[in-house]
Amino acid sequence: MNLLNKLIHTTMKNVMKTAQFLVCSMVVGTTLSFTLLSEKAISPENEKSKKNNIEFENIEFDFDRAALRNTSIEELDRLIDELQGNPVAVKLSGHADSIGEYVYNWHLSKSRADEVKAYLISKGIEETKIASTEYGNTKPIASNTTEEGRQRNRRVEIELVQ
Repeated sequence: MNLLNKLIHTTMKNVMKTAQFLVCSMVVGTTLSFTLLSEKAISPENEKSKKNNIEFENIEFDFDRAALRNTSIEELDRLIDELQGNPVAVKLSGHADSIGEYVYNWHLSKSRADEVKAYLISKGIEETKIASTEYGNTKPIASNTTEEGRQRNRRVEIELVQ
């Protein structure tokens, strides 16, 4: 094992022993997002993070917009009720349809996830309980050849992690 690998291995071992650790995601070299998650949210013993049995609807957005729709508020308030007082965290995954430039869609999907995150924080959810990742148009759930499919792809997915 070369020196760099040893250093990375030792550092990761030490990080995993601490009460808190930093989750880092790099998106195609354009964005680097860091989120501090408490040990209660993701612990070294549970690296894969079990899914909670409660499912949430995707939060959909208008074309080329990151503003929350009024119709999303009820679902987000249901999420807030689940997060308050429970030892769970939330993973927000921002997405876009295939219309537009690749890098632009990455930034748009980040803005959408950030908008949901800001709403949760404004309602009293601790920032340390929220992780977000942007995917641009790389993970469609429907065809981008129809308006209905593109609408479903303009979303933020919500996943609870323990």
